[in-house]
This record gives sequence, structure tokens and C-alpha cells, in this order.
Amino acid sequence: MNKENLGKYTEVWGDTVVLKELIYSCIIGVSITMIMFFIGKNIFTSMENIEKSLANGYALLVGVLGCIMSGFICAKLFKPKRKVEEVFEFEDIEHILEVAGISVEEERKYLANLDDEIIKELEDLELYALLSLIPEDSKNYKEEYKEKLRGDEK
Repeated sequence: MNKENLGKYTEVWGDTVVLKELIYSCIIGVSITMIMFFIGKNIFTSMENIEKSLANGYALLVGVLGCIMSGFICAKLFKPKRKVEEVFEFEDIEHILEVAGISVEEERKYLANLDDEIIKELEDLELYALLSLIPEDSKNYKEEYKEKLRGDEK
């Protein structure tokens, strides 16, 4: 985070946000939710064949739809400002497996028998430290995993 942006960020409930965008999001959320609620209330209370309590319940559902809609709108208007990058080294993988209660040998056997779809997901996530554990006699083994791992370590 550079010094220019330092003043515009605020911590709210353990997350760092742009206060101006948070305020706009709250205004958008409350406005759309309440407008949808009142529209729903107007529609359902004008129907003669629906009880008042049931009409209010339906109006609440329309308000909830407005809340969801405002969430989509705010997500489009205010894009995330952070990038999360994690680099795993082989030592980190060993520690993670140890904490998870799995030995490196157990993980190797598991990786050797994974479906191609799951292997593809691991490749997409660039988890080459994990993929480099695949035994050479496995159908999932690729020499490129170890090469890419070496390339990441440089």
C-alpha cells in the first residue's frame, strides 16, 4: 500500500476497506432493499385474496431479493483492491502435511491416483510444490512440475 492510499483505508471488522466505498455500499444496499420492500408491500397488500400478515411476509422476501441485488451491484461497482499471492516452498508443504496429520508418503500415494480434473485444478493454482511430490511411476507424473518448482525458488 503506497502513502497516497494510506489515508483512505479503514479497518472494519478485521477487514481493510475504502471508507467512501463502504458508505456508498451501505446507502445503495439500504436504498434498494427498502425500495424493493415497499414495492412488494404495495403489490401484496393491494391483492384482496392475501391476508395482511402473509402480504407482509411476501414483502420481506422481495426486500431480501433487493438486498441480494444490491450486493451484486456493489460487487460490480467496487472491485477488490488487493491481490493475494502465496508461494509455497517444499519445506512449507512438508509442514502443512504434518499439521494436517498426513505423511509425505501418504500424500504421494494420494496424488498418484488423483483424477485428471483435480490435477488440472492444482496446476491452475500453481501448486507445484505439492505436484512435485507425485511419484515418477504414476500416471499423473510430469517432469515440468519439478522444473517449475525450481523456477519458482529462484
